[in-house]
Amino acid sequence: MDRGRSAVASAAMSGFRERAAREMERHNPGETVTPIMRKLMADSAAMLARGPGDSAARAAAARTFAIAHLDDLHEELRRQFRRRGIGYHRAATPEVAVATTRRLLKGARKVAKSKTMVGEEVGLTHALREGGIEVLETDIGEYIVDIEGRGPSHLTAPALHLNRARIHELLARGGGADLPDDDPERLSRHVRDIVRDFFTSCDAGITGANTTIASSGRILIVENEGNVALGASHPDLHIAITGLEKVVADEAGALALLEVLAPNATAQPLTSFSHFFAGPEKGQERHVVFVDNGRSAIAKDARYRDVLKCIRCGACMNACPVYRTAGGLSYGTPYMGPIGAVISPLLWDDGRYADLPEASSLCGRCTEVCPVGIPLHRLLLELRAEGVENGELGSMVERMGWGAWAAAFGGTRRAKLATALGRFGIERFGRFFEGFRPEGDPRAAPVISVERDPAMLEGGGRREEGGGPARGPVEPESEKAPMDLVELFRERAGALGVEVVERIRKAQGDRVVKATAGIANTGSVLLTGREAARRPLLAAGRIVVELQAKTIVRHPSGLEGYLGDGDALILTGASRTADIEKQIVRGIHGAERMVVVLKR
Repeated sequence: MDRGRSAVASAAMSGFRERAAREMERHNPGETVTPIMRKLMADSAAMLARGPGDSAARAAAARTFAIAHLDDLHEELRRQFRRRGIGYHRAATPEVAVATTRRLLKGARKVAKSKTMVGEEVGLTHALREGGIEVLETDIGEYIVDIEGRGPSHLTAPALHLNRARIHELLARGGGADLPDDDPERLSRHVRDIVRDFFTSCDAGITGANTTIASSGRILIVENEGNVALGASHPDLHIAITGLEKVVADEAGALALLEVLAPNATAQPLTSFSHFFAGPEKGQERHVVFVDNGRSAIAKDARYRDVLKCIRCGACMNACPVYRTAGGLSYGTPYMGPIGAVISPLLWDDGRYADLPEASSLCGRCTEVCPVGIPLHRLLLELRAEGVENGELGSMVERMGWGAWAAAFGGTRRAKLATALGRFGIERFGRFFEGFRPEGDPRAAPVISVERDPAMLEGGGRREEGGGPARGPVEPESEKAPMDLVELFRERAGALGVEVVERIRKAQGDRVVKATAGIANTGSVLLTGREAARRPLLAAGRIVVELQAKTIVRHPSGLEGYLGDGDALILTGASRTADIEKQIVRGIHGAERMVVVLKR
């Protein structure tokens, strides 16, 4: 890919080191972030051990196939959207994305916006407000950082850098709230009430999308709070804005992503809501805006195309020592952490983020934890080398060193010649350096499998905090003796606060629905068709789900034959948030209680 950088552009680099020093001096993000990340990493490892052993391989395969066949998948997606009555729109640049969204809004004055990283990328909220549109961030974390005015600091937890005292102060000063203390539940419910009131009069809902499904034309969006469900069902207009790469071939690929997304992002089995949105309901419109902004060029570049496999789970930044210390705002881009240090210089190829690849210790943890197999540390090295070559990074000595390396190894013939000369030198003159041979184990170095990344730490698998191998193997649950599916469902649903009973006395305010299937390992239920209608579910005082025991499958991948062709929703416990110091508050939008009535 010809990135065409200029010396002028390189002078306006992002200044990561300066921002990081300022953040650490003024706000010390590591004090808030590090303990949260340590616990999240441990919980994620435990949650992943419960799942099927091949989930990461299937998720990686689904994303690899999608990036290799982007054009074909989008052609099929266009056809399926047309069949469903969903508008398909493609935006080459951020400016086109904003203009397309404005056109689709058709004079809307009040817009409820859910979290979308691509929306941050194109500056959507700011642009709409400049045009006189009232935009409310409906995700609790996004609402808080919108008041602060500095942007999100984590892909899945926007307000991670803020402690409860600072959030209380922001809501009081910037949001006009009269709150007696900084209790996370009180703060969360305060924002919830503001958002809920806004939805009663808004004209449109804007969301992101985790992926689209080419074979069926459905849109997969995962969430915990229920604000996406509100945004997609309450206003007459729903617009999803997402990246061009956010597509998979079929439902099997989408389910594979679900199996790794929530465990890595939030240490949940699945998010509370996993929406498979089909066509709009009568009287409503649904559109998807796919933003290119350089993605099609990246997909054609063999060096960097793997970065487009990213599912935005945040696992790489959770593990990254640089992110933990400096915080997400030090990156100066909507995409932070190791993934941001790779994707930002590629999306903005004018040099403004050319120094971000240096915001890494190259410890390899990011590559190790990535659930879709992105070799992040290798991409960081590639970008560093390119930056030095372009004169954007490094000292004169570094540039000369990289130039010598490129001259010696640039091309098959030169690489073979350099290697042969090195071998000749060792054989001819090696005896002169025997005195410098290090003491230690005289055995030959281990042979590393080509399937394993040589920069990863020894031992394979996940690490304990500090980088060492885990003490004792973690036995994947899929390899243990299988528990009865009904009993496993009871256990996992109960851990989510869901009651599982044989019979129930129905009460006023209940929403009674019939599940198409259940998932034992996650304690989830699948609703399809009219049973998945969001409006009555969100209005219920309690959700009562009738589930046939014979329809329970072990893992999400087993749902493929149950999804049907219409709207579908996987419910995994009541709505919740953990946007304030990662403390769980249940019952945000929708019922606080959920009961499953097992039918045998």
